[in-house]
Amino acid sequence: MRNAIYISSGIGNALLLVPLIKSLKAKGSLTALSTSPFGARHIFDGVNEALFDDVISLETSVEWMKNTATFTRKFDGIYMDHFASRRKNMILSHMNSKEVITNTIPLKLPSLFKSRIRKIEPKVGIHEATQYMRYIDPDFTDAHLTDSLFTLTSKEHTAVSEEKYITIQPGSGNNIAPWKTLPTKKWTKVIEQILENYADINIVVLGDDTETALIQHLPKDDRVIKAIGKTEVRDLPGIVSKSMLHLGNDSGIMHLAGCVGTPTVSVWGGSDPNLYGWHKINAAKHKVIHYPLECGPCSRWIEPNHSKVEVPSMCPDFKCLSQISVNEIMKNVDQFLAR
Repeated sequence: MRNAIYISSGIGNALLLVPLIKSLKAKGSLTALSTSPFGARHIFDGVNEALFDDVISLETSVEWMKNTATFTRKFDGIYMDHFASRRKNMILSHMNSKEVITNTIPLKLPSLFKSRIRKIEPKVGIHEATQYMRYIDPDFTDAHLTDSLFTLTSKEHTAVSEEKYITIQPGSGNNIAPWKTLPTKKWTKVIEQILENYADINIVVLGDDTETALIQHLPKDDRVIKAIGKTEVRDLPGIVSKSMLHLGNDSGIMHLAGCVGTPTVSVWGGSDPNLYGWHKINAAKHKVIHYPLECGPCSRWIEPNHSKVEVPSMCPDFKCLSQISVNEIMKNVDQFLAR
């Protein structure tokens, strides 16, 4: 079998495809078609598992046009998540596979390009990874989710050399997702309390280039290693795998922590923890802090709640986040670090 799968969105979306990726790789050759502008495919450069036989970059218009003209690879199946299911991807895939497997068919897709599509209807209430495992196993449920399906082992790195540390990502969504990002001042207070309560633990603060403005709000302490914007995506698996605990919002690095076996305490606002959260995979290892409101979840690709706002970023109060206290975060941090 020769299959391909799109890596089309952020790091977190790519990592929630890992169970499907592993299953497809076990069946034969697997190619990654990378359309992600966020470098999501580079996360796999930092792990030991050889998940792909080939990686084809379609991240720019030039690359897409070049491959459209010269694509001679023929696949048995091309798999798309919701975020990859765009017209131009459908057209390219139609020309180069016997079958396109997806859960979303874009509007106004010409009938000609629908003939090879097998659509697996998405279901509300089940996990993102389960949504995609149903592509190959219609009987797969959330009860089948296990750590081993996601497990990735990191390569060695030299980006961070601290002996005993936890990791924190105070930002999320490339700094453009206020509906799932706890205010930085609260994360600063969390860091200050950890420094006060745990004298032998350092704190590595992670984030990408869009989040460097957060550095000025962090405590000025030698035990706070400000690595925001200073690490390559491929270094992240090694950094996070050696962390005692990862703290953060619903973000790509939080999902990476789950894959490399690091416990997490994550804060959730407008996005849906039942769709993306790691507590569904291992509730003992991953704590989700979330206050469900009548107006949520307002941010998810499947049937979002628009009763309050049409666009999550336009929320006037982000009440789902404002209710989360530093004390509640610390209560959960203490439970993990006390072990």
